[in-house]
Amino acid sequence: LLGAVRDYAIIMLDPQGRVESWNGAAERIFGYTAAEIVGQHVSRFLPAGMAPDAELVAAERERFEEEALRVRKSGETFWADVVVTGIRDREGKLRGFAKVVRDVTERKLLDDELRENRARLAQSNRELQDFAMVASHDLQEPLRKVQMFGDKLRRRYAAELGDEGRDWLLRMTNAATRGQSLIQGLLAFSRVTTKAQPKISVDLEQTTREVVGDLEARIADAGGRVEIGALPTVQADPLQMRQLMQNLIGNALKFRRPDEPPVVRVEGEPSNGEVHIAVSDNGIGFDQKYVDRIFKLFQRLHERGAYEGSGMGLAICRKIVERHGGHITAQSEPGRGTTFLIDLPAGQ
Repeated sequence: LLGAVRDYAIIMLDPQGRVESWNGAAERIFGYTAAEIVGQHVSRFLPAGMAPDAELVAAERERFEEEALRVRKSGETFWADVVVTGIRDREGKLRGFAKVVRDVTERKLLDDELRENRARLAQSNRELQDFAMVASHDLQEPLRKVQMFGDKLRRRYAAELGDEGRDWLLRMTNAATRGQSLIQGLLAFSRVTTKAQPKISVDLEQTTREVVGDLEARIADAGGRVEIGALPTVQADPLQMRQLMQNLIGNALKFRRPDEPPVVRVEGEPSNGEVHIAVSDNGIGFDQKYVDRIFKLFQRLHERGAYEGSGMGLAICRKIVERHGGHITAQSEPGRGTTFLIDLPAGQ
């Protein structure tokens, strides 16, 4: 039985702490054969500086447990999960000890690596928050000045500038406007993590109706409509679900065909612990080979100026979905519209 326990060294000790029996796992973990170790004191497994009878004294009073370093025959130290229990007869006399040891070095190293990664992630988030604070004021302020003085030049000295000067001035102010748009997009992207709220029950149908209400003027200007089918409830950050729907519906309104009013359909259903959501449109579509590219920061499939925006909307959508443990993709064809497919965990 003892030899069949593969991952646990099971060592039987006499009352003085000398090894009486030693299973196969103990040979593998410590490196000694039974012939080498039987009769030897258990203290030879302890690292320097540890009292030789510390385990036994503690185990004599009560069960002793710890996770600490132990020593192999080679002198190599390893992390071990150790349990020592005193064994007594019916009269209560100590007859020896049972010691169980498991090598947890791999798990310990993984735990240490995980803690280090968490610390690095926390530091990264702090740096991202610091960046957001800087970007919200310091990076935008010079661009505001460029726009402000550009507007003053246009109002006061338009005639003196001439056609070429006015063209240069327009290019300058447009570049400043694009710079502000990019910074604001980066801020929105960073806030998906830094300004995240606790997850609560979110009625996606109600959220989508509120978003459509907010976009009412844009929908009317485009002569389009948004159809809302049945949508389930999820455990999510309510503001981010609203932002997700607003970005996707707004994206569909933006990339519409010039000869046909936009029609957007939003629907979803729960299935096997997940929520499947589809946002489809009859817009211009795109070549399916670009499906990964559209979710990256600042990526556009059209020339700058053809459509408004910073190229951040779908990257933010992906960030929101992934933060909720989900997945987003798209199916499209040029001239045939696009369907965005989102899978989210239904609850936690």
